[in-house]
Amino acid sequence: MYWKRGVIMTNYLNMNNEKAIAIKELPDPKQKMIFPPDMDYFYFNDAHDFPFKPKAKEYSAVNAWWMAECSFLAYAHPGFARLAYRIAGFADFRFFGGKSTECMVAWNKTCVIVSFRGTEIGSVSTLREIFTDLDTASVPFPKGGRVHRGFLNALNEIWEGENGLLKFLDDLLSLNPKRPLWFTGHSLGGALASLAFTYIPTAAGLYVFGSPRLGDPDFVKLCRNRQVWRVENAKDPIVLIPPDVPKLKLNYQHLGTLVYLDDEGEVHSDRPILNIEEMKHKARKSAGRQLFRFSKIFTKSKQNGQSLGARAREAYNEFGEHINRSVMEWRDYLNSIDHKAGIHLEDHMPVFYCVKLWNLLYKSRIRED
Repeated sequence: MYWKRGVIMTNYLNMNNEKAIAIKELPDPKQKMIFPPDMDYFYFNDAHDFPFKPKAKEYSAVNAWWMAECSFLAYAHPGFARLAYRIAGFADFRFFGGKSTECMVAWNKTCVIVSFRGTEIGSVSTLREIFTDLDTASVPFPKGGRVHRGFLNALNEIWEGENGLLKFLDDLLSLNPKRPLWFTGHSLGGALASLAFTYIPTAAGLYVFGSPRLGDPDFVKLCRNRQVWRVENAKDPIVLIPPDVPKLKLNYQHLGTLVYLDDEGEVHSDRPILNIEEMKHKARKSAGRQLFRFSKIFTKSKQNGQSLGARAREAYNEFGEHINRSVMEWRDYLNSIDHKAGIHLEDHMPVFYCVKLWNLLYKSRIRED
């Protein structure tokens, strides 16, 4: 990754000196490259006004935003990320990298945050990471159940060994056993964070964003009654893979409690599900209305008392209006399907999670004031 250290650091320090708490606009995918990393984004902007809550025992809008920022920052150059964490109040930092995964650990006196990077489009490791995503065969997980082989292999690149992440975290926590340990990640990073979190039963909590399915029901049970929050944004398609196809016999499921963000950025506990029978009924009803209109036009065109030319002109105009109206009805029908269960790749981008969760946090402050 190309990275001008001095220039980036200076610009980032200047950006964070500008305090501007307000609603943020979602980036336009047509105007801005929304694939991470993003060196122009203000990571943890105004974080000091909303400090992380390391001892939270339930879903926290503050922590959700913090974890989304950490997950987004995991795509950045380690030197840049170290600076961003330091400004946000985390003076200590450690980077772990494998052939198909990267992980950052940031900590201070109050907590430890571990964030995993997702698939980075355009990096030298992209192809390897895509193979990791596609290696969907299930293998036994050491703690129980079966998991996605590609994800487990990716985590193992940095997990074990004298210089591995597990030993580092054990040593770090031994210095202060009561310091909460949090995990997070976006996309592939969310799957890796989930595996790492499951390995450590004393970890305080896990927030994942746009994470794919990764384990069978026995694996999912390992995190029952633990703080696991799965945030999904609108029409993010990655949360639907690997697909739940009985013939594949994968039986992969999601961990934790769903926090669903709709198109307007509001929170729900369920993701909209397309009701096939309902949509068929609407289609039949719309087709019936259109056929009835057409029959009326056809019948009227045969009425007496008008010349053939007048009847033809009138029928032609009414038929044109009928076609335009029918096109609009079918467009509305298709839009309703898309609104309920469509998929948009841009909804998977981490910046959308960060901005929507920030706006929710800001709105909650306005309501309190």
